[in-house]
Amino acid sequence: MGLILFSIMLSIILGCCTWLVLGESFPLKEEEKWPVMNNIACYSALLALPIYLVIFFTF
Repeated sequence: MGLILFSIMLSIILGCCTWLVLGESFPLKEEEKWPVMNNIACYSALLALPIYLVIFFTF
């Protein structure tokens, strides 16, 4: 349970950092972009599984 919570919290933090670097880019190829929270949620969701797998296989 702790591993899942740790990976979710880390993915949220890295999702925010990714948003700071890449900015509002979702939806792709559309002129009108989503609000900030939707972009951060998208980045966090994309990072959740890779972060979980890295933590799971390293520890």
